[in-house]
Amino acid sequence: MGRPLRIEGAGLWYHVMCRGNGGASVFDDSSDYHGFLARLGMVASAYHVEVHAYALMSNHVHLFVRTREANLSRFMQRLISGYTTWHNVRHTTGGHLFQGRYKALLVEKNAYGSEVSRYIHLNCVRTGARAQQTVVQRQAHLRDYPWSSYRAMIGLAPPKEWLRCGDTLRRFGDTRTEQHAAYAAYVEDGLREALHDPADEARAQSILGRERFVDRIRRIIAGRRLGDQDAAQARRELVSATLEQVLTQVARLYGVTPADIVRATRGRRRNDARQVAFWHAWERCAGALSAREIGKALGGVSGCAVVVAHRRIAQRIQGDKRLRRLVARLA
Repeated sequence: MGRPLRIEGAGLWYHVMCRGNGGASVFDDSSDYHGFLARLGMVASAYHVEVHAYALMSNHVHLFVRTREANLSRFMQRLISGYTTWHNVRHTTGGHLFQGRYKALLVEKNAYGSEVSRYIHLNCVRTGARAQQTVVQRQAHLRDYPWSSYRAMIGLAPPKEWLRCGDTLRRFGDTRTEQHAAYAAYVEDGLREALHDPADEARAQSILGRERFVDRIRRIIAGRRLGDQDAAQARRELVSATLEQVLTQVARLYGVTPADIVRATRGRRRNDARQVAFWHAWERCAGALSAREIGKALGGVSGCAVVVAHRRIAQRIQGDKRLRRLVARLA
């Protein structure tokens, strides 16, 4: 599986996670946790990054942040490399502390921000022996855990000066007291349910949001060059059209219905539309669908038939000005 695509922009929200190298610990004692939090606040201020939630586990870190500039990579590089150097000096060790790339999921805040915040805060009770405890025991641990922003979010501890609680809490009531209580109830309901990871709904392991939000991000990345070739598959998947979009566009262009194209009804115009639909689907959907999947959806033909039709139309486009002008309208 290819890497998730890194998407940067001003005003975007991210769920960021980085793990210890080989699953090893990145925090050995309380001073390490304090050191990381101090650096997080310092680097966030320097790079104008808002921190809205965090959870530090022994071997990994979760952050929910908003970048005011398109600088997530520089922010994370400074945070991780700086902490690694400090940690190695303190413990007289050397080498990498974190495992490869950090993971950054672009989040539509209004649709998924609360879920992401809850998932981050529940990390300390979701795995290992804690997951086998009673709800009361896990609730107590969650409320006592000192290395996440949860205590500050529900009013049990003063927030760090750089922690932004208000953007999440304002959805949970009018007064801060109401917000603390309602947010605590929302998060702790997750102790009684088998909650899924919101990232499971992400497109191409990169974007968590509704279709309109995903379309907005598609337009951003479609016009950018992709330097990270390991993420090329994710980019192709994200900018791919749906088969429904392809059928609608081609049907409109030829004055037929999508059903005419799929059913392969008789008539030269319908047949031309069908062949162009194969070509257009392969051009626009190949990042997300195989030729076999495209053929099955467009009338039950083989993947080979889709590839052959694509090749024929591509050849015709080279020598047929009318067809070239026609398919140019599909772009």
